[in-house]
Amino acid sequence: MKLILSLAFFMMNLAGQADVMTLRRLFAKANIDLASNEKLIELTKHADLKKQPLLYAYHAAGIISMANHVYWPGKKYSYFNEGKEKLERAVNFAPMNVEIRFIRFSIQKGSPFFLGYYNEMEEDEQFILSHLDTTDWTKAYQQEVKDFLNS
Repeated sequence: MKLILSLAFFMMNLAGQADVMTLRRLFAKANIDLASNEKLIELTKHADLKKQPLLYAYHAAGIISMANHVYWPGKKYSYFNEGKEKLERAVNFAPMNVEIRFIRFSIQKGSPFFLGYYNEMEEDEQFILSHLDTTDWTKAYQQEVKDFLNS
């Protein structure tokens, strides 16, 4: 009986966790599609920085991207700052994580210049390119990342 309950709990827990491929797809659409952005936030809302820094970084990116879906400048700025603080925590916690650095690069590349969130772009780009082969990413995804870095 304990085995069945343990297995059921494990399966429910597994079903509740987002896979990284889904998060990548949602992140790619989050800026232009509110439903994707909300789904990204929903799937990562319970991410713990120390246990799941990548999911935490995706959550931060989702919060930042919410700024694209509201009209009030104060609310835009609030979303941006909240997400930025979380994203920087993720980068500082896991500075060798290529995907977290790519998330930050992507956010900085898309951020308006006047917000001043662009200082790490060159460093992140160099880091990503020099560590791309150490990732478990598919060759196709590696090429997508390279193309994005060069766009």
